[in-house]
Amino acid sequence: MNSEKRLALWLSAGLGILLLICTAASQIIWQRLLPQVRIVEGAWSEEGFSLPGDALFACPQGDCVYYIEEKPGRFGSRYLVRQAFVTVLDQDANANTVTVRGIYNPDWVFAAGADLTLSDGMEVLTDQKGVSP
Repeated sequence: MNSEKRLALWLSAGLGILLLICTAASQIIWQRLLPQVRIVEGAWSEEGFSLPGDALFACPQGDCVYYIEEKPGRFGSRYLVRQAFVTVLDQDANANTVTVRGIYNPDWVFAAGADLTLSDGMEVLTDQKGVSP
């Protein structure tokens, strides 16, 4: 093998390694940009569906909650938030709970966090693995 072919081989190997490093770095950066949500579960009560108070969000169209949808991907699961509009029936400031009507699937798990800005379909990071029921 002459020196020109050897140089081309080394340059192509170096370029391949550089592309792998850039791919890994971009994945890490992307994950750090995603909002981190805390997962909470609700419970049925006599009045309606009870959730922690920070699972209720004020949206321009009204009060809503965000539930987590797990999507399988090439490199593991992706978690998307989906919006569900609710009617607030009761708020208990002492217990930090809210009772709502409009929840139809008791197996949903919900995103919570007072300082979050979420929108329907947004990808998020969760505080636990395997959130699907």
